[in-house]
Amino acid sequence: MRKVIKLKSVCSLRALPFRGIVSLRALPLCGIALLLLLTTACDRRPLEVYFDKVVNVRLDVDWMTYFHEKPTGMTMLLYREDDGLLRSLTTNEVNTQVLRLEPDVYKLIIFNQSPDEFGSMRFENLASHYLAAARALPVTTRANRPWDLGEQYMADPEAIGVAVDTINITQEMTEDEYLQFVDYRQRNNIPDTIHYVFKETVNPMTTHLNVRVMVKGYQSMRSLEANISGMSDGFYMSRVDRTQETGKMILDTWTATPIEGEDNTGWVTTSISTFGLPFGKEKAENREPEDNVLHMAFLLKDGTIKEFVYNVGKIMKYLTPSGDALTKEEVLRDIEVEIIIDDPIDCPDLPPVDPSSDTGAGFDAHVDDWEYGGTIDIGF
Repeated sequence: MRKVIKLKSVCSLRALPFRGIVSLRALPLCGIALLLLLTTACDRRPLEVYFDKVVNVRLDVDWMTYFHEKPTGMTMLLYREDDGLLRSLTTNEVNTQVLRLEPDVYKLIIFNQSPDEFGSMRFENLASHYLAAARALPVTTRANRPWDLGEQYMADPEAIGVAVDTINITQEMTEDEYLQFVDYRQRNNIPDTIHYVFKETVNPMTTHLNVRVMVKGYQSMRSLEANISGMSDGFYMSRVDRTQETGKMILDTWTATPIEGEDNTGWVTTSISTFGLPFGKEKAENREPEDNVLHMAFLLKDGTIKEFVYNVGKIMKYLTPSGDALTKEEVLRDIEVEIIIDDPIDCPDLPPVDPSSDTGAGFDAHVDDWEYGGTIDIGF
């Protein structure tokens, strides 16, 4: 807050009592003296004192270290310590922002783009620092198949990165700011000087889920779809904790790769973007097998559907240096979760299908695409 104090000199004339009669000859001299007093004894030009009780702060935003891409815009939310939203700013200046802050404790949230630019998630409670969250929107563009009638799916989240910080502006910090006496005419031309710089590092909030399944008799399949349950439906922005509410996600884009030297056996793999596992379920010791269920539906060349269901809560693994002993820092990185089903006894085993019964596009055991080392995209 800029306070203006105007200092003015004050002149006063005190009437002096006359004793006796003043000589007429003295009157001109008195008049001259009075005129000189009025014109020279008082300086009526105002002298202004500018006393700034704010601190200039520059925020330098690091997008590349962990988020790995610089967005075209960003949103900044600034809160008072009591949780109330003080300022909201959406800008295409994504490298730096300059703030003038009074002494107080501030909570900061920065994320890429604006809330309206995301098509896979919604933002809620942005007026509250503690409750501000992003949550997955439902999938509305896909028609359910016979194998998953009635299922509701969460959308794969787009890339979103968040930086959070607490900025403490003390009374002592204001003493480093300028306290200036300036000419009245220059009161609007005081230069700003940046005294404090805060570096804000953006972390990705999405987690890639990789699924890899060995399939016996996989030349019998025409296509494959699956779903996975128990994935978090979003995250709290200030705590960067995943929500404990969960939902299902569709896995409908797969790649098939034959295993060299194996008769009619290969891998099917897929990868999707998720919000990861719910808060408190990051470690396998805190999960039950049925917390995450993988439901696979193979459409065979004869038009029949073969389904397999696996409880995978205990076999999901984080691909991080610490593995299942996942650290808080690793949760804030672009981590990956992997599911591998490679047990020859438990893996999907598809029945043989008469190639002549195939009425649609699919995999033929004799086409060149099935040579070892090649991959084929499959989907319903």
